[in-house]
Amino acid sequence: MINHDTEHLKTNKQFMLGNGLLAFAVFIIVAIFFYLSFREQSKKQEHRYAESYAISLVKGFVGNDMQVLVNDSVLYNAPVQSEPLTFSITRFAENSSVIIVDNATEKMAVFELSEQGGVYNFEMNNGEVTQRE
Repeated sequence: MINHDTEHLKTNKQFMLGNGLLAFAVFIIVAIFFYLSFREQSKKQEHRYAESYAISLVKGFVGNDMQVLVNDSVLYNAPVQSEPLTFSITRFAENSSVIIVDNATEKMAVFELSEQGGVYNFEMNNGEVTQRE
């Protein structure tokens, strides 16, 4: 006579062993994924730029509530009290743009910044922001 209890025990042991191996494989795959993603992140952070930008609001901004951004970083967000209002910033991205927003009218002006850095002067005439050459 065959004891069915021992057959069930063998099946349960095989099932539990299979589940354990599967869980271990998932753990190894997740560990490899984290390792690769942290390695890529550290490679990206190694690159530093030497170039810098000088951004100046030189004419027509006094009394206006302005916001100045480089890419998605806010440099200034308040009414302009005096001119020229100058910001110096080191390049931190491969491609950069300066965004000047008039908070009262929500008009936005976007200007590309050179990869070599440089000095950028802006003026406002009749609500339009332009770059002074």
